[in-house]
Amino acid sequence: MYRTLVTIVVVGLVAWPAAAEAQNRDRRAVQPKSQTEAAGFTAVERQAILQYFARNRMEVQALPPGIARNLQRGKPLPRGIAKRALPQGLQSTLPAREGLEVSILGDRVVLLQASGLVVDILEGVFK
Repeated sequence: MYRTLVTIVVVGLVAWPAAAEAQNRDRRAVQPKSQTEAAGFTAVERQAILQYFARNRMEVQALPPGIARNLQRGKPLPRGIAKRALPQGLQSTLPAREGLEVSILGDRVVLLQASGLVVDILEGVFK
């Protein structure tokens, strides 16, 4: 009897994490994507930004390595990072999107939610 009870408990403990993971995977598949996963720079926006900075050179400094490592999609802006507005000529060509802003952070162009959450990052724009 004791051996049977121990066997049932051990099998349950082994099978439980796999069953829970399968249930979570099914739940994630049904849920709609959040704005950060669905949103990002469109192909038109990327092309406009790249063309603008190819024609209009801009001096920028690379982000410090620690801040660059912490600047990631889906995460809030790292502390101590200074945002710069896009040049007016470029800003006027990009479509306005509610709740999102495009800024220059060091040597990157970043799409941000109003809350400071990073939605998308363009690197290598100023080379």
